[in-house]
Amino acid sequence: MRFVVTGAGGFLGSALVRELLSTTDHEVVAVSSQGPAEMKELLERTPFPPLSRTPHVHAREELLQEGFLQSGDVVVNCAFPWNRGGTAMAQGLEYLTMLFKTAASVDLHSFVNVSSQSVYSQARTEPATEDSPIECDTPYSTGKYAMELAAALVLSPQVLVNARMSSLIGVGYDVRIVNRFITKFLAGDTVTIQGGEQTFDFMDVRDAAQALITVAVAGPRPEGPALNIGSNNPLTLKEIAQTVANVVRAETGHPAEISWEASAGDDRTLGLDSGLLRREYDFAPRHSLEDSALNILQAMATPRLTSVRETPTGPVEGGRR
Repeated sequence: MRFVVTGAGGFLGSALVRELLSTTDHEVVAVSSQGPAEMKELLERTPFPPLSRTPHVHAREELLQEGFLQSGDVVVNCAFPWNRGGTAMAQGLEYLTMLFKTAASVDLHSFVNVSSQSVYSQARTEPATEDSPIECDTPYSTGKYAMELAAALVLSPQVLVNARMSSLIGVGYDVRIVNRFITKFLAGDTVTIQGGEQTFDFMDVRDAAQALITVAVAGPRPEGPALNIGSNNPLTLKEIAQTVANVVRAETGHPAEISWEASAGDDRTLGLDSGLLRREYDFAPRHSLEDSALNILQAMATPRLTSVRETPTGPVEGGRR
């Protein structure tokens, strides 16, 4: 089977390409603004090991050309114009709409459109299910949901999955609080937690990549394209901070001190109910928060990775999911 991955130079896209190359026999096409040499360097950059094979690398414009996509292909769209300003956002959304139209003209095996848990209310107090109300409260979530609707209008329900991803963590994605906690602990700083009852669903990006592979091969559910992809193990901010501190103490001997401060009650949960992923696709994450924190910590002892996420209009620093 041939996997075509857009946004292949970004945090999730590069992890997906890496997992495909190292754990499957699928042919891999990486669609990116980066050339073959740059892509190889990104995929094998320390601390990642050398790969026994490499992807076919193509520019995003080639993806829209007639004949590029082939019958039976799997497309996983990881690209999105996040945090680029209004003009770039519009151009990126126009590109994705053209991609959906191009994909609709081919008899694909599946098309997985990466969306986000942010399409649900960010003030929710229970983990969101696929049937939870949509409440877009940022340009990012509005754009993500708009692309879900566009994909559903253009692509066949027999191929489309709108994968609503939880918050992803991993090596090099230093905007996440897990990475930030580790950085502060290693610097000898105290992490201050206000309240701490807020709940998050963090998923290791390696698990997210494997989930996307599983879903793409199996195809969509007949009930509809929306599918939550998360750890299904929401943790409070207190639990996250304590877990990360324990890992740092055990591995480095740093005191990893935490200061607890009271705050007005904040019982928000950014958790996802990913029960359908487990039941319908028989998928369960392999990596606990301890595993993820240890992996990030060990990587911080190596040359620093730049956190770059690919979009239809080029790479940008940072990012969110």
